[in-house]
Amino acid sequence: MANVAQIITENILNKMKEAEEQGKTFRWVKPFALGAPDKAYSYNTMEAYRGINRILLDNNEYLTFNMVKALNEKKDAPQYQIRKGARGNIVCYYNTTPVLDEETGEPKLDKDGNEIKKGFLKYYHVYSREDVVQRDNGENLPSKFHFEHFTHEEATEQTRLALDRFNRLFNYYCKKYGIEVQIVKDGTQAYFSHDMKIRVPDIHNFTSVYEYITTLAHEMVHSTGVALGRFNDKTVVDLETAHKEYSKEELVAEIGSQIVCAEMCIPDDSDTPENYLGYIQGWASYLKDKPNEIISASTKAEKASDLILECVREMELEEQKNKESEEIR
Repeated sequence: MANVAQIITENILNKMKEAEEQGKTFRWVKPFALGAPDKAYSYNTMEAYRGINRILLDNNEYLTFNMVKALNEKKDAPQYQIRKGARGNIVCYYNTTPVLDEETGEPKLDKDGNEIKKGFLKYYHVYSREDVVQRDNGENLPSKFHFEHFTHEEATEQTRLALDRFNRLFNYYCKKYGIEVQIVKDGTQAYFSHDMKIRVPDIHNFTSVYEYITTLAHEMVHSTGVALGRFNDKTVVDLETAHKEYSKEELVAEIGSQIVCAEMCIPDDSDTPENYLGYIQGWASYLKDKPNEIISASTKAEKASDLILECVREMELEEQKNKESEEIR
């Protein structure tokens, strides 16, 4: 498992280095872009990749080499190939296997009679749809998405609607889980405290709507640690352990907040932050010798975002029922 984890971590560190060298913003999860895929999808099944694969892959549609071969086997289908020089992308696959008894070869059982299993990681390569082309004319494999274009005026309206929807989610979520919200005018701190409080500066203290939303989402992800048990079994015995646990939780919150924003199609209206270089170098330094951390954090972030996004579905179902009741009256 460590070997695969090391390969995955090095892949992410290379993405950080490439972003730094090109002066681009590095994001754990790519932000939403209208009309384009809002996350990484399998071209074959149109199912979204999850967990660590959100970070390993850009927002696009992906195929394995065998998927490309299968396209060519269809009757009268155009013949496709992977573009010369195209680089494959790593996809991580996690599963479990029974622990076998060395003498009998039978699966070992625990005290309750259940099979004892151990986890393992595998990886394989996938190629972007944009790197799959027809052999005779070089045309790309067509996307299964319907791309659109919009003006800056439409983008502004989209941002307003996204903010309204997110604010409704934030209020619904905090009410459901009994979280007290403190919005501080000209505030300088944003945090979640274990006595179930979220404190953030007023929206007017942020340079962009996106930064405001990602900050709220970050603290929401922290708060899921109570419901999901991330905070329940932690007994901090020294400063070194405390710092280590804090870094782990911050990584979960960083990734989780971007998953929430991507799933809610929050448009990014922010500029590159001034401390951007330090952000890249800080996380790169943290992950360099901790190959398992990014996999663990992405799994926890996925669970945290699932908990938050379930509230979106609950909220909008409730809103729809209320609207229908109003119309009947």
